Amino acid sequence: MHCAGLGYGILAGSTLVKIPQLLTVYNAKSAEGLSPLSFELETVGLSVATTYGLLLSLPISAYGEVVALLLQNNLLLMMIYRYQRRSGQRTLALCIFMVVWTALASSGFMTRELISTLYDANNAIIILSRVPQILQNFAAKSTGQLSTITYGLNFLGCAARIFTSVHENAGAAMLRGAIISTLLNAVLFGQIVAYRGRKSKLGKSD
Repeated sequence: MHCAGLGYGILAGSTLVKIPQLLTVYNAKSAEGLSPLSFELETVGLSVATTYGLLLSLPISAYGEVVALLLQNNLLLMMIYRYQRRSGQRTLALCIFMVVWTALASSGFMTRELISTLYDANNAIIILSRVPQILQNFAAKSTGQLSTITYGLNFLGCAARIFTSVHENAGAAMLRGAIISTLLNAVLFGQIVAYRGRKSKLGKSD
């Protein structure tokens, strides 16, 4: 019961976790320091995680936050593209990916075995989605418009998800993903604290 309550708490918190980041970018009218590639890879990872939870019929408390995060992440990507004046081709590619993935997930093509394999591979995507941002922060000695609140909540949410993954039998793949996400979000949060207030030494992000 306590574990389910924690899971629903994570779900409730996830509806707000990227709001501080969205507001930071919107108010500054700038997406300086945010790596589009990191957020694009995060969209791929969140899409896999959402489908995993649906096809394995997990309780919503075990994976529901990824649905909310997916929607918020895509909105944030649209803002990054706008404020960094990115090519419209990236927006088109993102839309095509979401349409194709949704079609595959709802067509019966995605079996439980296939999505479990993809979710295990998703751990590599989780790493890849964070590494460009971590490396960019390190090179620039700045985290630009990255939100302290968002990444602090990300870290706490992922740490709590380790506990719920164990107690709700969410599978080894989800547990590994939660551990990896916790470690990477800890690094990002540490960078935000360490580089607070510093100006970027780099130009346009990749």
